[in-house]
Amino acid sequence: MSTSQPQASPLGTATELARAAGDLLYSYYGSLRRGDAERKGGQPRDLVTRADREAERLVYEGIPAADDVLAEEGSARHSGARRRWIVDPLDGTVNYLHGIPFWAVSIAIVEDDRLAAAVVHAPALRQTFTAEAGRGCRLDDAEARVSSTAEIGEALLATGFAYNRDAVDDTNLGNFAVLAMAAAGVRRLGAASLDLAYTACGRLDGFWELHLQPWDVAAGTLLVREAGGTVTDFRGNEGVEPVLFAGNIVATNGHLHEALRGRLRRLEGTP
Repeated sequence: MSTSQPQASPLGTATELARAAGDLLYSYYGSLRRGDAERKGGQPRDLVTRADREAERLVYEGIPAADDVLAEEGSARHSGARRRWIVDPLDGTVNYLHGIPFWAVSIAIVEDDRLAAAVVHAPALRQTFTAEAGRGCRLDDAEARVSSTAEIGEALLATGFAYNRDAVDDTNLGNFAVLAMAAAGVRRLGAASLDLAYTACGRLDGFWELHLQPWDVAAGTLLVREAGGTVTDFRGNEGVEPVLFAGNIVATNGHLHEALRGRLRRLEGTP
């Protein structure tokens, strides 16, 4: 008598795909350098390698055919399905090419316009962050929780800067200067998905950035929220669409949220 195998959960599938992509990326790690990368859209700082593309293809081919997909390197499926996968096959490409281990595979699953599951897998750090809506956040096998820091002067924060920062009005440099003076410290680590994961597990107290894409923040947003933190856009909106598509994000342990958000410069062209 034949027995059917239990079907993997979406989070289980996403985690398996992230780890498989991570293994592929790690096989190239240390052998690819900046000279092996192409410039996307003519931007000298926005790089892509064959490792990015192969990792994305691996993930894309493992996603159920009935589900929609939005991925950084162009893999897409837009059928109006209730489930959409948002994929960054290699977040932190510049770090990766320079042999800096702060890079990750980031996969989020959106169901019916809500974040349902997320994984951020950092192969070189040997750490995997996962979250499922209503079921908390985990770092490997342990529960992850945001920090309890309640004063901005005691906070360790992180941020980043746009690849095309020489061509945009909102460079984030003013915000960096303000928060560098107000906080205990500000780090620029180079991978938004891991900045958010580190906020989720309390290594950082908060993170903000501008000019981001959905694949940069989708998985990390759910990690932070399921770990007890708060994520909004600069205006304070918490909905999935503004957080993923507004291009700017503020994530904190919750205690510091308004103190951080209130110090950020009003965006150009917004009321």
